Amino acid sequence: MNSPGRGIGVLPILFFALIFSLTGSAGSIGLVESTRSIESVAGEGATLQWVRTVALSTPVNGVIAEVKVKRGDRVRADQILLRLVNETFRTEVFAGRARLKQAKNNRDEAQRELERTQELYDRTLLSDHDLQLAKIQKDAADADVLSARASLTKSEHDFGHSMIRAPFEAWVLQRNAQPGQTVVSRMRAMPLIILAEADRMLARSLVSGMAIDNIKRGDKAKVTVAGKNYAGTVNFVALEPETPRGDRYVVEVVFATNRQMLRVGQSARVKF
Repeated sequence: MNSPGRGIGVLPILFFALIFSLTGSAGSIGLVESTRSIESVAGEGATLQWVRTVALSTPVNGVIAEVKVKRGDRVRADQILLRLVNETFRTEVFAGRARLKQAKNNRDEAQRELERTQELYDRTLLSDHDLQLAKIQKDAADADVLSARASLTKSEHDFGHSMIRAPFEAWVLQRNAQPGQTVVSRMRAMPLIILAEADRMLARSLVSGMAIDNIKRGDKAKVTVAGKNYAGTVNFVALEPETPRGDRYVVEVVFATNRQMLRVGQSARVKF
């Protein structure tokens, strides 16, 4: 038969065990809820943006001969988008090459003359003044070569920039040029064509302050757009909240589109 003292001693132990069990379960539930809230905040509110855009113009003046693209076109890297009337630029290149060739011939002749003068001077047949004149002529010929080469470089630069080429595979966002339009770039180059990179997009999302410390630049992420998943990489993690006194930080994820047609402003979900 159990004594009353033993029964009374067991009750406090059972009471404390029950309290500990309830406390531990509540802590576990709180931890799960906290983790879930972090994941849901990190994956909400994403919108698509261009990874990069570029406004293209030309640093030379001229008249537009042809524009080879329209808004919405997809262009490949190095494709010619626009061309100025460039016959004058081409002529300057040919003239510059001729001037450089003539300058090199004159320099070679001046070098030979200097060598002959040096030989006669060494045989005491010419004066110091004659030798000095030969050296001056050689220096002048060298300077003419440098000047002709610089002039040719400028002519080639102007000819090359009389055409606008796509720097990468892209979409044409804007076309501000028409054939016959005069381009004056002396003071400020006006954007003629605006492009956006075609094969990558950026998902911009807001992440809570509780989760932001777990996300680092270079981390892998999954972007979901219209039910399709894309593998991405964290490109930017904000150091300041989106709004003053706010608790949401911008995180940008860059991902390859796999040649799918995606548009700026589309909704997306990002999971880190």
